[in-house]
Amino acid sequence: MRSMKGERGAISMGLVAAIFIVLFAAYEAKQFGPLLFSQFQFQDAAMEAAKFGVSKDANAVASELASKAAELRLPITKEMIKVTKGGTHVRIQAVYELSVEWLPGKPYKWKVTVDEESQIF
Repeated sequence: MRSMKGERGAISMGLVAAIFIVLFAAYEAKQFGPLLFSQFQFQDAAMEAAKFGVSKDANAVASELASKAAELRLPITKEMIKVTKGGTHVRIQAVYELSVEWLPGKPYKWKVTVDEESQIF
């Protein structure tokens, strides 16, 4: 008997496994990628608000961040954003939960904490 290892057109189990892994990685990137990118953008917006929020009212800073979260489609409300202002610092805190479908029918949830502080000298 001849071995099928050297024949043209033969499909090995390694190739099937590699195709499966690539398809799974693409599915996970499609599920998690946009949500993680939005999370990163909100973190950046909170950092900017902490740096330049000294001259603004705490309520205005929280409103701006809530509108940014709505724009990014993140589940954050104005009540979830805590802005603490002192004479020389601004601190922004927000805790929220994200959920994504990890496998079809299997949701994956994780808690995200945003804590940004800016000191002004």
